[in-house]
Amino acid sequence: MRTFHNIVLIAVILSSFIFGASTLTRGHEWGDDFASYLMQAQSILDGNTDEFIEHNTFTIFESSFQIGPVAYPWGYPLILTPALFIKGLHPLTLKLPALFLFSGFLISLYLLAKKRLSSNESLLLISLFAFNPMLIKFLDQILSDIPLLFFTVFALLCILEFENKQTRWSNVLTGIVLFFAFFVRTTGIILLASFLAYKAFSFYFKKEKRKGVFLNSIKILLSFSALLFVTSILLPNGQGSYFEQVKGLTFAILLDNIFNYFYILGSFFGNGPAWTYLYYVFVIFFAAGIWARRHADLLLIFFFFAYFASMIFWPAWQGIRFAFPLLPIFVYFVFQGIRLTIEELPEKIQKIGWGLSFVLWVFIVITFISTTGTQARTNLKNDRKINGPFDSYSDDVFRYIQAETEPDSVIVFFKPRAMRLFTGRDSIMVLECENILKGDYFVQHLKQEYSQILPDDIDACNLPLENVFENQRFIVYKVSK
Repeated sequence: MRTFHNIVLIAVILSSFIFGASTLTRGHEWGDDFASYLMQAQSILDGNTDEFIEHNTFTIFESSFQIGPVAYPWGYPLILTPALFIKGLHPLTLKLPALFLFSGFLISLYLLAKKRLSSNESLLLISLFAFNPMLIKFLDQILSDIPLLFFTVFALLCILEFENKQTRWSNVLTGIVLFFAFFVRTTGIILLASFLAYKAFSFYFKKEKRKGVFLNSIKILLSFSALLFVTSILLPNGQGSYFEQVKGLTFAILLDNIFNYFYILGSFFGNGPAWTYLYYVFVIFFAAGIWARRHADLLLIFFFFAYFASMIFWPAWQGIRFAFPLLPIFVYFVFQGIRLTIEELPEKIQKIGWGLSFVLWVFIVITFISTTGTQARTNLKNDRKINGPFDSYSDDVFRYIQAETEPDSVIVFFKPRAMRLFTGRDSIMVLECENILKGDYFVQHLKQEYSQILPDDIDACNLPLENVFENQRFIVYKVSK
């Protein structure tokens, strides 16, 4: 039976990898967070990280509003460097690291669950994630969310696995993994905070183990701190600019975030009334699971609520991707809540309860497989194409900017980091007519309705603009001064 489960596990992970690879496109959506990650990765390869900081500081603070930090944590750019070195700006290759890390996440989740759930439940749990249409589709993004998901679950696994069986390097490994979660995304620091809260709880209530808890915690903190010290010397820090964005938090935004992030967790299962009502039921089972495992899974509980708090206090709405690290913990506690409920039933009815639970999860997995398979087939049928910064229209504009503008030109564009990535020109995003004059050229996307002055409104600006290039998607204006 164990061999059979291992075969099924391998089949699930390989099938998920194939689905993920089949949904990758040869382009990227507009949105230039990915551009910043790639420029940071290129600056590592070129050895000019300080120059990146200088140029990106101009983009971030001269734009109409702050579009991101001066620099993201350097972990994900470091992960991207081999692919960038081998193939350059090749979208498919640059998406492969996240695809492999997603498989690592599935393995880590299974190892975390198998000692807490039955074999069948553990396989169903990872199948929900292996074939989830939203997660599989997100693999097409060159962003740090999937790497964070992997390091989060791997870090939780390390902490819990090594807790009662210490080896020479277990604390060092735990500290390294905790650091990499932070090195990939700033919110990864919540893992360290949750770990410390968990250890403080153990220190207070388990007096006989105080010495071991204290020494092990110190070792983990030392390995974390050592890596933090080394990377802070080697790489510049631009994450302090995050604090400028936090200042935008208001009480109204906080309330909206609580409401919106509560509901966004339900989108993991699907959209529509039926999935929403099912999510409400799962929330009840989640609460029951938390109660049932309040002693055994205290670390997971600490992390879930600490991370949820970090989401609601961040003023900029990030959508479901911001909640990725919470999803496996939420679904795990739903499983535990269902288990508790069934075990409380009369013995004669328990078999019916287990059967209904199994049928429900299998139905959801099959639905996920069907939807994901459709996504993959459609993508392959369309030859992996997508409109965006890698398409021919965008390429024509970027080539024009490179060939016909001075290297020190400033380009006004609705995705300024993407403009700099593809052209090497400083760029800013502006929403006010008069601020177009900050630039030497204004590139207008004819089909986008955000983060730029719209085509129908540009004449009303009454600015000295000369049309110097045009195709079906863009107009390039030279700004006369």
